[in-house]
Amino acid sequence: MIRFMQTHNKKLSVYMNESSQRIKNFHKSQRNFKLRLKMIQDIKTCWNFICLMLLRALCLQVFIKSYISTHENENTTLQKLSLNNEEWTYVQYLVELLKSFAIFTDLLEHNRELNINAIYIIYDVLFFHIENHMRALKRKQRSWKHLLLKVLTQAWIKLFEYYADVNHDWKLMYNLKNIINSHQKLNLY
Repeated sequence: MIRFMQTHNKKLSVYMNESSQRIKNFHKSQRNFKLRLKMIQDIKTCWNFICLMLLRALCLQVFIKSYISTHENENTTLQKLSLNNEEWTYVQYLVELLKSFAIFTDLLEHNRELNINAIYIIYDVLFFHIENHMRALKRKQRSWKHLLLKVLTQAWIKLFEYYADVNHDWKLMYNLKNIINSHQKLNLY
């Protein structure tokens, strides 16, 4: 389902952005909106672009629905790219899941002053984030939420593998740094 949403939104973005006339018509549907925004296309080499693409689609949801309802008779492709309410809920949930990872990825990419303390704190926050969503999804009934729970379990395992590598390579340095750090001293132990 995640791959479907990613592919679906990418196809919609490509469709909307491939013609200047479509962009112009899409901007007309945003006439009451202060900004005129385009859809964002996913870029495989940039980790955050899935989140950004889905977030932009959510922000433009009303305009996308309006554009599709106005122009769907002109093109059968556009009819296939329309999302129902449950699929929009799924997009919203994916954004919620990916947002923390996007924020920390961006932070790590653009901040040269982060230290080992920050890395462990980031791991803790991400583990907490995944585990919270896993607990919430265990109570849900919809099949896509059970599928998402399996995906989150795999994400947790992968994050733990990365954490284990960092923990193995940096554990002694991290412990010494925490003891020396005047703000933390032995509070973490």
